[in-house]
Amino acid sequence: MIKIMQIGYGYWGNNVAKKLLMSPNCVFSYLVETCEEKRSAAQKSMPDVAVIDDYKKHLADVDAVVICTQTQYSFQIAMDAMDAGKHVFIEKPLAQNVALAEELIEKANENKLILHCDHLMVYNPVIRYIKNMIDREELGEIMYIDISRINLGIVRKDINAMLDLAVHDIAVVDFLLGRLEPQKLYATGTRFFGEQDTITYLSMKDKNTLININSSWISPVKVRRSVIAGTKKMVIFDDTKLDGKLRIFDSGIDVVQGKVYGEYEVKTRNGDVYMPHIPNEDALLNSIEHFIHCVMTGEESLSGPRQSLRVMKILERAQKELRK
Repeated sequence: MIKIMQIGYGYWGNNVAKKLLMSPNCVFSYLVETCEEKRSAAQKSMPDVAVIDDYKKHLADVDAVVICTQTQYSFQIAMDAMDAGKHVFIEKPLAQNVALAEELIEKANENKLILHCDHLMVYNPVIRYIKNMIDREELGEIMYIDISRINLGIVRKDINAMLDLAVHDIAVVDFLLGRLEPQKLYATGTRFFGEQDTITYLSMKDKNTLININSSWISPVKVRRSVIAGTKKMVIFDDTKLDGKLRIFDSGIDVVQGKVYGEYEVKTRNGDVYMPHIPNEDALLNSIEHFIHCVMTGEESLSGPRQSLRVMKILERAQKELRK
């Protein structure tokens, strides 16, 4: 059992706190929140957790810190926690830029601590199922990945839609492909209702795989849809569905020998479509449990320093493209 302190109790921090209370492998010792109104609400809903306003006073009393603040504040909190020898679970993105991310990673390595970024979708059971299909070469070579993550609001003031939404999908693509280090990258966006890009498009090419990611806070419907096309099979993951989130298409293109030597024919193949039964799991709870497991065993997190840095480097390249 490890003792945990959570810092931040906003919209997402409320969700994280609930999962910490559900975990059988940790003791949720402290919740830190500077807003008096939020502290009062937290204390009412979690009477057994000490709700305080200053994290520095009780760092010595815990093993790990879960950071749920805005990105502009999370860096210094994480550095303070690791200076005190505490493992860190931090909300995405890992930092505001690559330079700060590298500082966090250097500190974690120096102090031999677990640094876990909450790339939530990596811990989704459907994504794990697709990853197993890819590793078994059931899909064949991945030709393209097309992802839409769009909804109406919340329009954030601190970061743009790409940093808010596409970070999930970049982490997923990195996980599915083993690593993502695109040779080509293009990004564009447009701004409405503030100074941040509210709609962004990110296109990448990694070896022979094309990747397109559409992120938007301005959509009449909520869409969480990923198409992953292999040379053998293709899949569609629709995370808005209650059941049947994953559909597998035994369809594609076959190249066959022509009638004359050296010639070939390209034929479409329309096979069966099936929906595997994948038990529901809570991705956030999975992420927390994986972090706790890594703290207890010393294993590097799936969304630890190396993966998080690759994601940050892609985001930084994309931000430079946006500024053009």
